[in-house]
Amino acid sequence: MGRIETGGVTALEVLAEGNPDRPFADLVAPLIPAAQRLAYGMLQNIDESEDAVQEATFKAWRAFPRLREGSNHRAWFLTIVTNECRQRRRNRWWSILKQATPVAEEPSPTGLNEAAMDLRRALSGLPAEMKLAIVLRYYLDLPFDEVGRVLGVSSKAARARVHRALVRLRVEVPEMLGDE
Repeated sequence: MGRIETGGVTALEVLAEGNPDRPFADLVAPLIPAAQRLAYGMLQNIDESEDAVQEATFKAWRAFPRLREGSNHRAWFLTIVTNECRQRRRNRWWSILKQATPVAEEPSPTGLNEAAMDLRRALSGLPAEMKLAIVLRYYLDLPFDEVGRVLGVSSKAARARVHRALVRLRVEVPEMLGDE
């Protein structure tokens, strides 16, 4: 099945059209790129990540009236995206599809050297929660308090999770880090 071309309609566009004063669309629109990066980091499948962000957008729209004034809307929305990705990974079909997927080397993106590809492989080998902590902190550049909100833990616990993931990466690929 092919990807929807840029001329396709997204969930956010539909919601913006349906709501003339657009407070939800204005709040969520700037967060969509980060949500897509987060979903791809968790699911490692572009089509699944786009579907997850679409579904999370609708769930956020339904929950929008319950969002408290002054809340951190970025952490709120990314938590919904995270939960949607977790739900998709828990789904029985996800595990069947992931096992049925042939192991084929993806063409390496231009500009990536061998060390960067080794790091990507090491990241993909991390447990899901460790990978999520790394993606939130370094890929989305969230501060520890927001990482903690998305993970549902304190900022100290988020810092500890990121640290444990980095320690594990150093054990996995010590020659890449130059920590001599």
